[in-house]
Amino acid sequence: MPAFAKNPKVIIGTIVVLWVAYVIYANFQPKMVDFYLLPFGVVLQIKLSSVIIGAAIFGAVATIVIHWLWTRPSNSVSPAATAPVSPSNPPRSNTVA
Repeated sequence: MPAFAKNPKVIIGTIVVLWVAYVIYANFQPKMVDFYLLPFGVVLQIKLSSVIIGAAIFGAVATIVIHWLWTRPSNSVSPAATAPVSPSNPPRSNTVA
C-alpha cells in the first residue's frame, strides 16, 4: 500500500467521496419533488437528483465566495498605520539605459 494511502485525510476523503457518489446514484431515479410556488396551483416539479446536485453546486460556490470575502484585505486600514517611504532611497526602474 502506498504511503499516502495511510494518511487519515486520504482515508476520510475517500469515504466521503464514495458516500456522495452513493447518495447521487441512489437518488438518480426519476423521483419528482414538488415545489408549490403560489397558493393557487402553480407547481414546479424537479427531479430529486437535480435538487441534490444544485445544492452541492450552491454550497461549493457559497463556500468559495465566503472564503474570498473573509481573506481579502480590508480597506479600513488607517493611513497613519502605514510606514512612510523614505526620500533618501528613490525607487529604481528596471529598464536598461
